[in-house]
Amino acid sequence: MRKVEEEAERVRDALLPLCEPLHDVFTTAEAERRARLPMLDHPQYRWLHTHTIRGLAHHGLSTMDLGIWKLYGNHGRNGELWLTDNDFRIRVLHGLNDEQVPPPGTNGNRRAFYANIPILQQGVIWGPHNDRLLVLWRIDPKTAAPAFRVVRTIGAWKFGSKEKTDLDFPLPKEAVDLAALRFEPADDELELELPAEEGGVEDAGGISG
Repeated sequence: MRKVEEEAERVRDALLPLCEPLHDVFTTAEAERRARLPMLDHPQYRWLHTHTIRGLAHHGLSTMDLGIWKLYGNHGRNGELWLTDNDFRIRVLHGLNDEQVPPPGTNGNRRAFYANIPILQQGVIWGPHNDRLLVLWRIDPKTAAPAFRVVRTIGAWKFGSKEKTDLDFPLPKEAVDLAALRFEPADDELELELPAEEGGVEDAGGISG
């Protein structure tokens, strides 16, 4: 199972440069949105709130040094927010809630994006452009703080059905906290062990919202 742990940690390590930038731009985006467009707190404008935050975040990321990561795709196409480091591709999506992962729907390209080879599959070959991840974001309506969840999908499912994933973990605010996360393989999935702290287990930045 050591190979499985190594591959999970490879995903974790690739995301280290994105912890601070994602939290920073989404925090700034929500603060700007609240100052200028408080009307978007109303439920009927929730869709516009999502597009506004995503647009502001895209602009913020476009002005930052992300190291080997860069924006790609066409943001003008429904506000899509994608990142790549040439080995990994990430779709940054608004989470439906704290529990569910948005299904791919019927779009062929989206279903293909969701169809990663399972980490637990024997003989898996990893290479450039073979790793596709979702980063789901939510804004806490009370604190205005963003929270992020990293998900690696391994197939398609219908809305309301159990999602098909083999990695699912929070993206902390700081890279040092992400680097401390450890994966414990089980028979059919990977469990995440958070770094222990005095008095219990540290919260490395779960999903709120």
